[in-house]
Amino acid sequence: MKNEPRIRMLTERFFNGQTSIEEEQELYQMFQQADLPADLLSLRPLFAGFRDIQLNQRQTPRIRWIRLFAVAASIAVVLTATITIMGHDDPDECVTYIYGKKCTDKAIVMHHMKSDLSEMSEFNTVDELMRDMFSE
Repeated sequence: MKNEPRIRMLTERFFNGQTSIEEEQELYQMFQQADLPADLLSLRPLFAGFRDIQLNQRQTPRIRWIRLFAVAASIAVVLTATITIMGHDDPDECVTYIYGKKCTDKAIVMHHMKSDLSEMSEFNTVDELMRDMFSE
């Protein structure tokens, strides 16, 4: 092998944690070659695995974009719900529905509420109220 000194030097630097990414890529390519020194042949599967990991890491930008899109969609849903809930009605507004129609006049709302409460107070217990509501 014509690059034997280089592959030995890079292998030693690799195991000492001193290689750059470019040197590691060169090392992975060297271990793919057919004419490796006999004592380095046992390292071929190891460097092939590192090469595969590196290739898989190159594909992660797609996953990052998917995650980024999911986060953006979640934020959009939360903002939409917040704006809808917070900006919908005045929290101090009195609202009742009388015969299916919305009524916001405070005097009418309070009148109906008082009359409903007075009707409910005629019964001593919840059981009496339920019997009256569901009796034939």
